[in-house]
Amino acid sequence: MPKLKHIMFSWLYLDKLLKGEKSLTIRAKKPNLKPGDLALVHSQGMILGKVRILSVQAKRLKDLGEEEAAQEGFQSVDQLKEALKKHYPHLKDSSYVYLIKFEWVERYDSPLADGEHAWPYALTPAEVAQLALSSGIELAEEDREILSLLAKEKSIRRAAVKLGGLSLRPLVRGVVRRAALELEKKGLLQRAASS
Repeated sequence: MPKLKHIMFSWLYLDKLLKGEKSLTIRAKKPNLKPGDLALVHSQGMILGKVRILSVQAKRLKDLGEEEAAQEGFQSVDQLKEALKKHYPHLKDSSYVYLIKFEWVERYDSPLADGEHAWPYALTPAEVAQLALSSGIELAEEDREILSLLAKEKSIRRAAVKLGGLSLRPLVRGVVRRAALELEKKGLLQRAASS
């Protein structure tokens, strides 16, 4: 199975992402993405869902049009170019940018938040990962991979680094929290007694 990729978005685009008004992102650097890749969408420390990459195309900034502006969630191409130049101050009209078109595969009803709640269980996240893997609960393949890594590394931080960097800690936390909730629903995990 191909490795799950990640796309990070500025907080400025969070509302457009949540409303589904964005089906394109434009980046100044060539992305490590290709058509068919699945990627988790991150913004503001939250994982909003999963997208499929439809296309990746290089284009000069000056050649962007109204269609790209609309897909990016802007009213006009001038607004789009202004936002890009604010985000990437080094861009010139002759600079190449990379257009990444995507479609939502899964949008989480409640985005998975980073550090939204303290860990409420007596077991550590690594122990919960191990329990989830051995319990037979239904897990997506990418969740299974992340939980296996967490169980092996015994640390959310180390698992995130192995996945590609500390910025992926919210991803690891979100996966283990979902697994914990599923285990709790099935009566396989209890919350720690509150003092």
